[in-house]
Amino acid sequence: MESGTLKMMAENASPVKSVRFRFKNPRYDRVVRLNTESIARTMGFDEDRVFDLTLAVEEAYANALEHSMAAETGAELELEIVYQLFPDRLVVTIQDSGCGFYTREQELVARSGETMALRGRGLGLIRTLSDAAEILSAPGLGTLIRITKFLPSKAASPHHLTGQTSGRKD
Repeated sequence: MESGTLKMMAENASPVKSVRFRFKNPRYDRVVRLNTESIARTMGFDEDRVFDLTLAVEEAYANALEHSMAAETGAELELEIVYQLFPDRLVVTIQDSGCGFYTREQELVARSGETMALRGRGLGLIRTLSDAAEILSAPGLGTLIRITKFLPSKAASPHHLTGQTSGRKD
C-alpha cells in the first residue's frame, strides 16, 4: 500500500458508523450477502465494486464456516462480521472462533503453482477483489479477515489527498 494511502486512512481513522453481526453456528450466507450489498450501495459504490466486495465477504464467510473444523469436532462456532463505514472506504472484518491456521504456510501455498487447484483459491480471491486485505490467523485462535474497499469518487475529492489510488486498477 502506498504511503499516501496510509496517510489518507489515518486522517479518517474513526468510522462514521459501524454495523456488527454476531452468529453462533451461523448459516446466514444470504443475510451476509444482502447486508453487504445494501451497505455498499448506500455508501455509493458502483455495481462492479458492490459485486467485488460482496463476493470477497461471502468468500471470507464461507471460509470461516468450511475451515473452522466446528462441523467436524462438534464445537460451537462463533462468527462476527463488522462493517465500518468511513467517508472514503468500507472496511469489513470477518472473525471466527475456529481452529485457525498458520498464515505463513498459506502464503507459501498461495505463491506456488498450487493456486490453480480446484480448491484453496479463496484467500487469493479475497485479496484480488479487495483494495486491501489483511488475514490474521493462528492455530487454536481462529481467523480474522479484514477487507477494505475504497470509494473512488471520495479518494479523488478535494477533501482527501489527490492522486492516490487503491492497489487495484479498474
